[in-house]
Amino acid sequence: MNRFLLTLALLFCCSCSSNHGRPIAALDYRAVSLSSSGSSFFIGFSSHTDLLGLFQSKIGEELVCTLGADLDFSIGHYQKLYGNGIVEVSENPSKGKYIARVIFKETGEVQGKERILDGNGLRGALMANDFVVCTFRVHTTKYKTYFSEFMRIPSKDFLKEIDGLE
Repeated sequence: MNRFLLTLALLFCCSCSSNHGRPIAALDYRAVSLSSSGSSFFIGFSSHTDLLGLFQSKIGEELVCTLGADLDFSIGHYQKLYGNGIVEVSENPSKGKYIARVIFKETGEVQGKERILDGNGLRGALMANDFVVCTFRVHTTKYKTYFSEFMRIPSKDFLKEIDGLE
């Protein structure tokens, strides 16, 4: 019986150690601009939480976005229309404290097959929804994946950038 209780206590403690315990950051959208190549967007945003200082041992810090209704941003889940980009501190404070260069993609029927969305494909995906929903995601070596709260960016802001290029 003692062995069972000890094993149960160890399992309980191990499961607790994988929870990150960090505050769930709120993201405030600031600006979006199209890159000079026209294949990606710079998304500026801010947060009261130090996003890039949340974890010492991290594998990647990125902004992940969906162009559809699929709000499952978990690792290993393949969204049909999505975007992602590495988050950095912004050099232009008027555009937000952080910036991510996001490239939007469409996944194929075969896992791992995808293509960059641009032109009419991207325009159609943006026009299908009022908002692009994004979250800040961090993979760590010691904890479960960290997710911020969702940030909603008006699709019209992306469309204005595309239309300004043409």
